[in-house]
Amino acid sequence: MAAKITFRPTPRQIAARTLLIASPSCLVALLPAVIHMAVSGRWRPGALGAIVLAAVVIAWTVAVWGSRRVGVVVDERGIRPIAGGGECGWRWTAVADIRAERRGGRTVPVLYPVDPARGPWRLRAPYSGRGLAVDEGLDEKIFVMRSLWGSHRLGPASGRKFRS
Repeated sequence: MAAKITFRPTPRQIAARTLLIASPSCLVALLPAVIHMAVSGRWRPGALGAIVLAAVVIAWTVAVWGSRRVGVVVDERGIRPIAGGGECGWRWTAVADIRAERRGGRTVPVLYPVDPARGPWRLRAPYSGRGLAVDEGLDEKIFVMRSLWGSHRLGPASGRKFRS
């Protein structure tokens, strides 16, 4: 049995997600504190710093926890999500094609099924976006998926019959 390959968001993508979560969180957390300090006339920069620090730590925790549940596992049997979300995995024999597509500012791998009624599956990771969300290794990751798919799309190697 071959090793399982796991694709998850990169540390840079987790940092980008942290900034995305922390920015509005800091504003929401700071607004009542600033209003209270403005009304009372007592400014406490240490308290404001503690609020910002708490918001960033909470945002980082949420981003890391969320990224552990996002991704796919690829092996000789097929491809499936890490956390058993709404989608179930696909065997390689059920995949007709794997392509990279632009989707909402990101480049994501998309699996197309043999059965067109099933609809394509846009993977949540790996992906490549803008800024910190860039993944320079996305092309290699898609190449690995396509290579495994090409090797196993006809079924298990032991059960294949070759013509001579």
